[in-house]
Amino acid sequence: MAKSVKVHSKARELMREYVGDIYADVRAAKAAGEPVGYSTSNFAKEIFEVFDLKIVYPENHAAAVAAKKGAVEFCEKAEGMGYSADLCSYARISIGFDERDADFGHGLDIPAPDFLCVGNNICSTVNKWYENLAWKYDIPLLTLDVPYGTQADYEPEKIAYVKSQLQGIVDQLEQITGKKFDYDKFQDVLETSGENGRLFQEIMDLIGQTKPSPASAFDEYNFMALMIIARGRKETTEVLKLYLEELRERIAADETTFPGKEEHRIFWDGLCCWPYLRQNSQSLAEKGINMVGTPYTGDYGIAFDDLYGMCLNYAGTNNAKGLQLTLRSRSDMIERYQCDGILCNVMRSCKPWVGIMFETQRQLAKRHNLPYTTFDADQADPRVFSEAQFETRLQGLQEVMDARKE
Repeated sequence: MAKSVKVHSKARELMREYVGDIYADVRAAKAAGEPVGYSTSNFAKEIFEVFDLKIVYPENHAAAVAAKKGAVEFCEKAEGMGYSADLCSYARISIGFDERDADFGHGLDIPAPDFLCVGNNICSTVNKWYENLAWKYDIPLLTLDVPYGTQADYEPEKIAYVKSQLQGIVDQLEQITGKKFDYDKFQDVLETSGENGRLFQEIMDLIGQTKPSPASAFDEYNFMALMIIARGRKETTEVLKLYLEELRERIAADETTFPGKEEHRIFWDGLCCWPYLRQNSQSLAEKGINMVGTPYTGDYGIAFDDLYGMCLNYAGTNNAKGLQLTLRSRSDMIERYQCDGILCNVMRSCKPWVGIMFETQRQLAKRHNLPYTTFDADQADPRVFSEAQFETRLQGLQEVMDARKE
């Protein structure tokens, strides 16, 4: 049994400092008259690094606002403007935040965009969300269209289609920035981005494959932020290498930051609940349940070193995959991480994910002979979450897993 310890993570401290610097750089760029962009989380962001662009990722930003208990205020503001409560809470938070009457603080105040970049490989809501912003500010809207992966394998012609759009995006960014695209620098960024994907996957595997785990996969959410907003940067490499070193040291010392005895290991399908992250993790720990794997962070553990690999990465996000590809990736994670059960967040906001979730879990439970349960929630809107329901469902899952160990 690994000894549970509380540690001061230098990697986490450095990560927070770096994220704060990125937001500060965005504000400074806007003040200096430089173009600032908004982008969806899985756009071809490596291109931004070549132009040294300062980018805000509204989904990531909305998650941070929700974690700071600001979701309800901005959701209600958007709903008061006529936006349905059934829309993605990330969109409602972002739209409401854009109309805020005063600074929010926490280092999260962001300027208005000068251009927008949207990829539909995460959902279709982003298309209209960003289109509305483009109309409001009368600014350019760059799009990356990613076909839905309906087959059991990634079709080369679909990847080629994604690749064919990149030159047009480069041309538009050259016009916006007044800079020429540096193809040698782009290759360097690709290699850095691919290396960071490899390092992030290694982090997930150390947490998921080591038994007992040196940490909880909840820790991955912290470092996922860098994979969204700074995947192609050397600073991210530094942070990830430092965190890997910390994990290896814990394993060597037979220590873990999971606060309790690891009785069960579960796979968490769906996004996390940012406003209830602490409650969720503590409740699991009190029951001896460690969440060791989730496809949410799995989106960012892809390694590549060329343009085709980058396009394949962005065509393989969770919400760009149909049932067969989804089953394959989740089944692999469940097997490699030796999971005892499955917990599913039925997110009110994320329709593409939830649309195939129930059939996915039915087939995974049958294939791996695992118990699973669901709970109703949302990634950012706390009004949808019921702590009582979460506890009841989790207790039921725990009882089944306990019985199977007897």
